[in-house]
Amino acid sequence: MGKRLVAILGAGNMGTALAAVCSKNSPVVLWSVEPDVVEALNGKHENPRYLPGVKLPGNVSATGDLPAAVASASLIIVSVPSHIVASVGKALARLVKPGQLVVNAAKGVDHKTLLPVAEELVAAMPKRFRANVATMSGPSIANEFGRGLPCAVTVAARSGKTAETVAEHLRTDTFRVVTTTDIHGTALGGTLKNIYALALGMVDGLDLGMNAKASLLTVALGELRLLLKAMGAKEESAMTLSGVGDLVVTGMSEHSRNRRFGAELCVDADCRIKMKDPTQTIEGVKAVVALAPFARKKKLKAPILFAVERVLFKDKDPRDEIMAIFKKL
Repeated sequence: MGKRLVAILGAGNMGTALAAVCSKNSPVVLWSVEPDVVEALNGKHENPRYLPGVKLPGNVSATGDLPAAVASASLIIVSVPSHIVASVGKALARLVKPGQLVVNAAKGVDHKTLLPVAEELVAAMPKRFRANVATMSGPSIANEFGRGLPCAVTVAARSGKTAETVAEHLRTDTFRVVTTTDIHGTALGGTLKNIYALALGMVDGLDLGMNAKASLLTVALGELRLLLKAMGAKEESAMTLSGVGDLVVTGMSEHSRNRRFGAELCVDADCRIKMKDPTQTIEGVKAVVALAPFARKKKLKAPILFAVERVLFKDKDPRDEIMAIFKKL
């Protein structure tokens, strides 16, 4: 097995940006099921479909062959949409070898079990291999850190040694990594924040201003803590890079898909069609579907979560719902 080769499964914007980071420490192979993406990565050292303008170095290659991609890797990063993490994990479970490490970069929960996809990936692996699986979360807009702008994330694993070894593969002068064994809280924080990014996007779409947005973000952080506790995570997980850090960037950045979709809902109700489009990855919508029934069953005080649910699925007016939250402050 090659020493320090990194295989990245999924060549979307996150996977490509992670390739740019990892290439500073190791050779990288990106796996994609899209032939045109593989061709562009190998021929132009660029991914114009998902991360235009970011030039990748010569030690980054691409393939459509999954076994070949992971065969010699010391680290395997799973960076696919959340709804296919489990299936990719099952395929990967037949290929992993002793000594290899796997890190999940996707964010989401199973809408039936509420198990974070990070933990679904752990469960998919052979039992003897599960201590070798980690998850990554934090404020990480791909087209920023992919261009070398400063970024800091959390890597969590059951084994502190695994988390630190993964971090060593990822860490550069501008891509900083902190480690923890709190895999449950880390995975959930990166999932739940997408719900609140939708609401913060609605504030933008309604042109309610930064005062309103900052106020709503504060309420959202309280809800995040409440949901984390109810789901068996530590409340203090809310105050980490994968909690408040990810919440702030996803709710504020112009590049955030969830924030942008929340804004679009306020000006074009027809944009709801994206929620049924399998090519669109709006993780906050999936998180609402999973978490709203849970919060209702637990009788949690989660006004933002329920307001977003009503806007998405009951055609309620975003302005009425956002203003109703403010009137209760």
